[in-house]
Amino acid sequence: MPKRKTFDVCVIGTGAGGGVMLQELTRAGFDVVALERGPKLDTSQFMSDDELSVVIRDELFSQGQIETWQPNSSTPAVAGRHNMIAYCVGGTITHWAGWSWRFRPDELKVRSTEGPVPGASLADWPVDYAEMAPWYERAEWEFGVSGQGGSNPFEGPRQKGYPNPPHPPRAASLRLEDGARKLGYAAFPVPMAINSQPYGGRPKCMHGGACQQYGCPIHAKATTFSVCIPKAVATEKLDLRPNARAFEIALGKDGRARSVRYLDGEGREREVLAHQVVVAAGPIGTPHLLLSSKSGAFPQGLANGSGLVGRNLMYHHFSIVHFTIDGPARSFTGLEAHAAVDDLHPSDPKRGFIRGGVIADGNPMIKQPLAYALWGLPGHPKIRRAWGAELKQRLRDFPRTVPLVAVLEDLPMEENRVELDPAVKDAQRLPAPRIIHRQHPNDLAMNRWFAERLLEMADAAGAVEKWRARTFALMDESSAMPGSAHLHGTCRMGDDPAKSVVDRWCRSHDVPNLWVVDCSVFPTSGGYNPTLTLLAMAYRVADHFVREARRQNL
Repeated sequence: MPKRKTFDVCVIGTGAGGGVMLQELTRAGFDVVALERGPKLDTSQFMSDDELSVVIRDELFSQGQIETWQPNSSTPAVAGRHNMIAYCVGGTITHWAGWSWRFRPDELKVRSTEGPVPGASLADWPVDYAEMAPWYERAEWEFGVSGQGGSNPFEGPRQKGYPNPPHPPRAASLRLEDGARKLGYAAFPVPMAINSQPYGGRPKCMHGGACQQYGCPIHAKATTFSVCIPKAVATEKLDLRPNARAFEIALGKDGRARSVRYLDGEGREREVLAHQVVVAAGPIGTPHLLLSSKSGAFPQGLANGSGLVGRNLMYHHFSIVHFTIDGPARSFTGLEAHAAVDDLHPSDPKRGFIRGGVIADGNPMIKQPLAYALWGLPGHPKIRRAWGAELKQRLRDFPRTVPLVAVLEDLPMEENRVELDPAVKDAQRLPAPRIIHRQHPNDLAMNRWFAERLLEMADAAGAVEKWRARTFALMDESSAMPGSAHLHGTCRMGDDPAKSVVDRWCRSHDVPNLWVVDCSVFPTSGGYNPTLTLLAMAYRVADHFVREARRQNL
């Protein structure tokens, strides 16, 4: 019987973290196998004008996914698809909106900046902004971020601007800029990983308006599917296996990860051998896989000596206001967001809560008439859907509607977690992930305060009518969020093995050839979209991986 091949590296997941690792490790000459739970799509399947298939039929996000959610252990679980996770080659970043923020220096040192907060498990990142800055720059230039370097007076120092100029404004963003100026705030272009001019062999954006929730049919939007994976494939060092659902990482007698077992597209069990294993399945998929990989050495799940695998799950919560103006807003054109305000991001003890977030003229509901009709209309505290004459009037107002959204930091709590559901199975008969998550009182206070500021900004921008909208937004204490578009935590990184799952290089404290490279390593969530930080972290980890391999330290 022929000897089975042992790959240098097995990467599980091909999204932002996994995709960068594929690009860098194959470029360095490693033989890499990639396991992706979903299919490999073609740009012809990114039907950017088909709102029905994306928003209503959920074709790009379902893929047999099911989760159960409960705000605490004593509340009955609710089964469904609660989080915006896409399973396909390229992962969820294939359908992101492109917002590309660097975390502020204080967002990497929340515990030492803010001190302890009752009920929260605050922690500093084991890296600081100075260490991350060159990797932010690398990610910005690899992904062709469009923006105006230095225009955000509240971001950390940078040595270099963005590779592409900002996209032109639209009527809605000009209204945000006008309202911000009247209130004494500084508005600036949102940095977006979407080409404002041809870059990296990819064309410029045509400003069709369908970015978030959609794949880009021309690859103007930078994703691992359009940037990293083609480079990895070109090396001929990548064995890419779509429709491969990893369900167990097996250990050898030496205590190192030996193989990954997975289900192929026909549901047959397969196994792949590798010297190193990189898990990049996201803050739900990664702990789910590790907790499923039990053994005598790790009866509570692989690499779970700290007991923290799955713990400290963080979302982002959003405060969202819509308002109409007395002319066309054109919010449905261009990108999801064009202008931002960051003046309210830093902590201010006078507010009664810590932390904050960024404000922008963005909300995917304003891009899509069907979604707007279903979820973007006034309604408090429950979602209210208009019918008949009211629906018709709202859809007439749709071209005049401006969205404002605040992306707000979710404090970590150890009790917020991902577990294996003991009763519910997914489409492949594996235990579904069970999510237990509630908001910290700090989140609720922050969300209320930002909602008031957004309403003030709407008035300053000339609102004819204004209201709070609910799409992944907190409305009050009764409106717990079962999921989010942004997920973090569950495999926290840190220097102390008793208080973290992986070290500062995203390498397991317990299993020396196991790595986690996705947003699950984030100790805190920050008040910005997380993807650029993950890309930067992945480039940093890949560089360390290659250097250590050459020193034979793996």
